[in-house]
Amino acid sequence: MERRRLGRTGLQVGVLGFGAGAVGGLMTKGEPRDQERALARAVELGVNYVDTAALYGNGESERTLGRVLKALKPDIVLGTKFRLKAADRSRIGAAVEQSVDESLKRLQRDSVDLLQLHNPLVAKDADDKLAIDIALNDVLPAMQRLQKAGKTRFIGFSGVGETAALLQAVDSGGFDTVQVVYNALN
Repeated sequence: MERRRLGRTGLQVGVLGFGAGAVGGLMTKGEPRDQERALARAVELGVNYVDTAALYGNGESERTLGRVLKALKPDIVLGTKFRLKAADRSRIGAAVEQSVDESLKRLQRDSVDLLQLHNPLVAKDADDKLAIDIALNDVLPAMQRLQKAGKTRFIGFSGVGETAALLQAVDSGGFDTVQVVYNALN
């Protein structure tokens, strides 16, 4: 499989990744043997990037991957994502750390290769839409602390939200990756 550099990480990943989201339900509701077979086959074909999030199946995708990765022990790049709720705005650093610790527990790992902010980025904060100034001034430093603590090698964000806010996040230079939303099923 053709490989490309993942953002500013220097990591080489296949042009196709293994999305462990709820699309199709395999990694959130599937049979354990089918879940293991699917990831094993993907790795056999050269897929080496696996994407998940706490949001996928209310943590079920991460739990499934924890079990499957422990059994297969594949050489992969693992990324997960967290999303802040409106109620988290008064405790952003603690909320980011708690979310990541819970993800790591479900994944049965001490760290991930890539940690990404999953909120849509916008100019004006509302519900799960995160204002870009909060993302850059509060969330990014919390992610960098987790990076320094060894809980993630690299940090990024999901490329959803308002164009101007997304460009501000890119221009900040604080993130290693932007995950552009593309799914052949959509």
